[in-house]
Amino acid sequence: MGESPPDRLTERRIVALLIVLGLLIRLPLVFAPLTYSNSDDWRQADTASIARNFYENGFNLLYPQINWGGSGPGYVETEFQLYPFLTALLYLVFGEQVWLGRLVSLLFMGLTSAMFYRLARRTTSPQVALWALFFFVIAPLGVRYGVAYMPEATVFFFYIAALYLFRRWLDDDETRFLWLAGASTALAILVKPTAIHIGLIFLLQLIERHRLRFLSNWRLWAFGAVSLLPGVLWYLHARNLYLTYGNTFGLLSGGDSKLGSLDYWLSPRFYFNLLELDARWIFGWAGVLALLIGLAVCMRPDCHLTLPIFGAITVFIYYMIVARYAQASWGIQYHIYAVPYAALGAGPGLEWLFKGWRDKTLRQPPRVLAGVALLVLILAGGAYVYRGLLVPSGEHLMACGEQVAEVVPEDALIVASTTSTAIQDGVSNNYQEPQIFFYSNRRGWSLPAEQHQPERLEQYRAAGARYFVIYSEELYENNPALAGYLDANGEQIGPGIDAGCAIYRLK
Repeated sequence: MGESPPDRLTERRIVALLIVLGLLIRLPLVFAPLTYSNSDDWRQADTASIARNFYENGFNLLYPQINWGGSGPGYVETEFQLYPFLTALLYLVFGEQVWLGRLVSLLFMGLTSAMFYRLARRTTSPQVALWALFFFVIAPLGVRYGVAYMPEATVFFFYIAALYLFRRWLDDDETRFLWLAGASTALAILVKPTAIHIGLIFLLQLIERHRLRFLSNWRLWAFGAVSLLPGVLWYLHARNLYLTYGNTFGLLSGGDSKLGSLDYWLSPRFYFNLLELDARWIFGWAGVLALLIGLAVCMRPDCHLTLPIFGAITVFIYYMIVARYAQASWGIQYHIYAVPYAALGAGPGLEWLFKGWRDKTLRQPPRVLAGVALLVLILAGGAYVYRGLLVPSGEHLMACGEQVAEVVPEDALIVASTTSTAIQDGVSNNYQEPQIFFYSNRRGWSLPAEQHQPERLEQYRAAGARYFVIYSEELYENNPALAGYLDANGEQIGPGIDAGCAIYRLK
């Protein structure tokens, strides 16, 4: 990565090496349990439940199912479940294996890395593009979600493919790239509706190139329709699933609220949280210096940073919209879209530090040494975050779910207690506890923390619930009326509340 551009063969070898490096970094996490990484354990369990239900119940892509839908079929208002559907197809060949879901994410991440390099190569020099790719494959947030049993790696691929294809169309004016960009955008929005903010990045690029003349281009209006119509149709269908069956992940109806408000926007803590989360999860702390150097280097006229600048503006607006999740560690997945723009911004900084590396005289050794030191710090920061991914966070729920599977008949409905509340900070919250349901492969209802009253449990018993599961000793002790109800109307057949898993057979 020196002063002269690498020849094409050398460039391809370096690209392949970096992509393989990214895959190898993530490989140990493929075989980790779903309990890895705090705050992702329940999301992964929900996604894995949907994949299992596709596998067991006929692969009906239009009707995704969860297990906490009570006595109904569990059809749920959610994103288009392409990722668990693809994973379920692998179950047909290999049987239900959790690592297959992680493998699908890993494969998507490999494709995403290749697509990102093509985007970087089109928007900057070969040397900078290689450094940007290096930063991209080691970014801690990309490592975390590049192998998670979640749709983040899937949406990431379509999102970056859309950025590349749209840029290709802007540069070459070949209509086929515009239609492919529309298809990629549509798939990104289907997989995660938060990807819709990519439209503002398209708009800013169009204004930069054509001012307002683009408004008269009919192809762009057709591109907008191709990008948005599939998502509109799907989310209307998903809303109808909620209205019919009452289950939602909080997209358009019920569920939790992700939106910001003046309380967030006027709070300095909100902005501090955003900076801290991005510095840790995207830059590995020291990578912020590479970004700052890159911004300084790109003050010269021959350096182009328009795409990362447009991305930074758009992502910040997006953070403001989804402020409740964006400012919290348990919503760190909402920051995944910032990774490509951070890499494109840090690439020029790293390239500048190592400029002259191939110069045998090393005329600027202090700069190179500073680059080596910064690289070590970036890798150390990433390694520190990576180590945390190896620490399980929900083993007690997995163990309790496995106990439920042993003592509760397969066709029996359960009520699973949860420490989450239905209302949090005055807004609706997704309180469902999918881990108990997933590991036990049972169906039923979740009981939010603030509703542990005998009357509530009695309602579920009357609706068909035959077992109640509670794992929090604190919740049990803080609700003596419920404990009395269970003593009078149930029989404890599990390890017990002292062991973190009380299972009551309801009379």
